[in-house]
Amino acid sequence: MKYLFTLIIVFVNTICFAQKFSTSIDAQLAIPQSDYKEVNNDAGYGLRAAVFFKPSYTKPIKFGIELGMQEKARATQYFSGYVFGYYDEFQVSASSNIFSLMFVTRIQSSIPHKLKPFIDITAGWNVFYSTVNVEEVSYYSNYSPSYSNSSKAHWAFAYGAAGGVDIPLNKRDGIGLELKVAYLVGSYTDYLTDPNIDGNGNVSFQQNSSRTNMLIQQAGVRITIE
Repeated sequence: MKYLFTLIIVFVNTICFAQKFSTSIDAQLAIPQSDYKEVNNDAGYGLRAAVFFKPSYTKPIKFGIELGMQEKARATQYFSGYVFGYYDEFQVSASSNIFSLMFVTRIQSSIPHKLKPFIDITAGWNVFYSTVNVEEVSYYSNYSPSYSNSSKAHWAFAYGAAGGVDIPLNKRDGIGLELKVAYLVGSYTDYLTDPNIDGNGNVSFQQNSSRTNMLIQQAGVRITIE
């Protein structure tokens, strides 16, 4: 999740010096579909951030890029013991994650209105990976990462469409509420699920393979600079 927040900051800094740009930051809930659901039906949750450029004030079309991060599953265990003569406590956590990079074409009317429906055509990639983190705390310090590792990333091409509505929240339409539902058809790939931590702190995952279709529900805030 921390990587997505960094990308959001970059997006905001970019649009502050541009015209005809809009950005949105949405919470997302991704629900597996078809054989992806049969293999692993855990829903993914996280954030998505998008930046759109509108080349013309009159034409109802925008082009943009959307980045997302979702967590599919997480396991956490706490351990304690003596290390080099000192008593330490450890937190071991493991998670299955998906990073998304999507290119979006949005069709949306330029006429001011209380409700502004839109249609998105989307294509890009979902990147499946898993992480393991170990944090330790001692008498002299708070929790701090002492070990972190990520699995090999598996890329899956994805494409689809979305429908949504933008609800302006002020008269100048600088801020709006964005509601959106997208269906993405994902290619076949390998991925790790169901993280497990045993009593000795060893971490294991279940390896699966399938197509990766998903239904993504989003809700968030849109900011426009004209």
